[in-house]
Amino acid sequence: MDKIDFYCRKCRKSFKMSYEISGNDDAAAMNGIMIRCHTNKCTRVVTLKNFTEGQIIARTDSCGKCYL
Repeated sequence: MDKIDFYCRKCRKSFKMSYEISGNDDAAAMNGIMIRCHTNKCTRVVTLKNFTEGQIIARTDSCGKCYL
């Protein structure tokens, strides 16, 4: 697994955004990034604060999908 795709936890649709894994679990990953769900029905906005690459990998399933 060399990339992680992000999905909305509420509507289960893709954020159309992915993250390339560097291999350092303690590295800060995408701090301050705001991700908005692109569907018309769901209006969620997720802001990633103080996330490390290890935390993102821990939330990822076997298919490479991370639900935020």
